[in-house]
Amino acid sequence: MHSAICFRIQPAASRVDGGPAAVRDGERLEVLRDGRTLISRLRHDLRLAIITMLGSVTAIVLVSFLVWRLTRGEWVAAAMDAAVVVTLITILRRAWRGQHTERTGAWLVVINSGFAGLACMTIGAAAHGWIYLVLMTNFYLAPLRVAAWSGLVLLWFASLTLLLREAGPNQLSTLATWALVFGFAYTFARRTRQYGDSLELLASLDPLTRIPNRGMLEADLRHAIATGQAGRMGVLVLDIDRFKAVNDTYGHAAGDVVLIELAALLAEELRQGDSVYRFGGEEFVMLLPIGSEDALSRAGERVRAAVSSRLAAPGGPVTVAVGGAMLSTERDWQDWFGRADAALYLAKRDGGDVVRIAEPL
Repeated sequence: MHSAICFRIQPAASRVDGGPAAVRDGERLEVLRDGRTLISRLRHDLRLAIITMLGSVTAIVLVSFLVWRLTRGEWVAAAMDAAVVVTLITILRRAWRGQHTERTGAWLVVINSGFAGLACMTIGAAAHGWIYLVLMTNFYLAPLRVAAWSGLVLLWFASLTLLLREAGPNQLSTLATWALVFGFAYTFARRTRQYGDSLELLASLDPLTRIPNRGMLEADLRHAIATGQAGRMGVLVLDIDRFKAVNDTYGHAAGDVVLIELAALLAEELRQGDSVYRFGGEEFVMLLPIGSEDALSRAGERVRAAVSSRLAAPGGPVTVAVGGAMLSTERDWQDWFGRADAALYLAKRDGGDVVRIAEPL
């Protein structure tokens, strides 16, 4: 009975040790992981998604034109198509390798505008359709100023090229529609970005205290980990002592006043590079560029003392328990925050109005 069990377990162990089946399983997991990462980036980065879609579709279309022109012996136009395709592939690779999609989009706008103007000069009316596309899509790829100036230069150059060939009703109509497309695209992009900035600001702030919320905290914790800030960044978690009693005795309006005044006090205590967030309820978080657990403890003590001496509720002084942790070897923000939260639990267990810092890993 036991030997049969051992016999069945052994092949699984051999796969773990690196047999062919384990290699295949690992390859499948890696492919799935890469696929999920790709989809996640496209969902969360609109500019990257547009660069990818526009660059890929344009490259595929131009390759078709390239083959067709080669069969007809149109060498100059074919060489231009080939140059555009190579440039687009290079930009797509740069966009996916790095995180600076705004800069990559700006390069794509400049290059698209340049090639569209060159095409208008060399192949004439056949390039007019591309002018519309470039004038419209530039605003989805780059900052508004870059897209606007690139579009204006392209509009001026393409219009000059068009009128120098022949200044008739058809050419004037084309010029007018180019200008209208550019004007509508600019207006729509400007208004959309204004609304987007307003929505982003509203989504990133706590509606009561008007300081950054939990979403912003999570993003900044992830950024600190991703940029290798281990040993140079600390987090403090603050919890108001006996806050429930304030709400129960004096009402939630009085509790809200305490939260607002605490947020304002913490904002005043910030040094250059520090950040403060409302995590939820009566919990606040401070993210500090700092060099050691001792320095983090002193910062926590400074904040604790400021609250206890300057902040009061209807029932008397307000105090906070503080827990903290330095960023160490954590790969996930929850692990880092969890260490600070565990230190906060110790501070609450000790009666509050005290600072506890997690031991270094």
